[in-house]
Amino acid sequence: MNYIYLDNSATTKPSEASLKKMGEALTVCYGNPSSVHKVGNEAKKMLDEARRRVILSLGFRRENDCRLFFTSGGTEANNMAIFGSVFAKDRPMKNGSRGKIFISAGEHSSVVNAAKRLEAEGFTVLEVPTAGGVLDLDYIKENADNNTVLASFMLANNETGAIYDVKSAFQIIRAASPKAVCHVDAVQAYLKMKFTPTSLSADLLSISAHKIFAPKGAGALYVTHDMIKAKRIIPILYGGGQEDDYRSGTENVPAIVAFGAAAEEGKAQMAERIEKITALREKLLVALGEMDVRANIPEKTLPNIINITLPGIRSEIMLNYLSGEGICISAGSACSTHSSGPSHALLAYGLPKDEADTSVRISLSHENTAEEIDTFISALSRGLQTLAKK
Repeated sequence: MNYIYLDNSATTKPSEASLKKMGEALTVCYGNPSSVHKVGNEAKKMLDEARRRVILSLGFRRENDCRLFFTSGGTEANNMAIFGSVFAKDRPMKNGSRGKIFISAGEHSSVVNAAKRLEAEGFTVLEVPTAGGVLDLDYIKENADNNTVLASFMLANNETGAIYDVKSAFQIIRAASPKAVCHVDAVQAYLKMKFTPTSLSADLLSISAHKIFAPKGAGALYVTHDMIKAKRIIPILYGGGQEDDYRSGTENVPAIVAFGAAAEEGKAQMAERIEKITALREKLLVALGEMDVRANIPEKTLPNIINITLPGIRSEIMLNYLSGEGICISAGSACSTHSSGPSHALLAYGLPKDEADTSVRISLSHENTAEEIDTFISALSRGLQTLAKK
């Protein structure tokens, strides 16, 4: 069955360019990049080229403008940023806390659960409100002080598409605590909007391959040279010293070179892709405006994510109905599928529990078509009529 795929924030279909590079790494340059023989050297060259491509895709002109360490994905990159920076320095108790850590109330589970672990270690975790998709800067001003050690904010929310003003947040935090580390989870925003790590004032920034039309299994953490020089980050995985000893473990070369190919392609086509997605979004919003649903649209948002609240129909019931119609959407983050209860991101956005339970996410890509949007709207309309009667 041919599906209409509108769940691109969960994962994307690997592009031909990324699969071609992956195939080359699997069948031709299949050596271990740490091996010193010819096959190993060829794999190392592919690894280095992929790193260069990803660095340039982040807006840098030269590959030596920053450090970039490959990981298994966004979750590991976030954990490396958070634990690697917090534990880089001794953090003795001060006024009953080992230090303050700021996250947003709608963060990805990889950040939320890492913060919970640090809270158990004696750190104070503060969740910044995000009502209406806006990072509450006043809350940060009221609570940031010189005991702040880390701020970790997503640039764009994976469930609502809301774009957070992380740069202003970091400015407030650094004014209160100049040595605080500032980390951005840019997994959803990467190649969906214009930014550079420097423009965000980020010390650390996480990205992931499978959100940009590369296979799953690769991600990366951007790190400033100053973080390295000042020894403000340490490894969280120990082993053979790969990735300059910051992320040990044999590199997943096939996934990484596919990542590099997708990054280069995505950077070159970003403006064109955004233009096409924006047109599809406008078409979809016009049609949704004539239906008995409510679109939850933040003031500043990614073009590809639309969250809608259904009239008294639980999200999983609509998902199952649409899946039977050959259409794939989601109820929110795929990483939260196994969690019980309503989405914490939607509650933080301001939806009451019953509305959070009846909201779904549509996430577009440049590969979607106007005809697919028409088919989806027709199926959603039938679903609303059919399910409302049950």
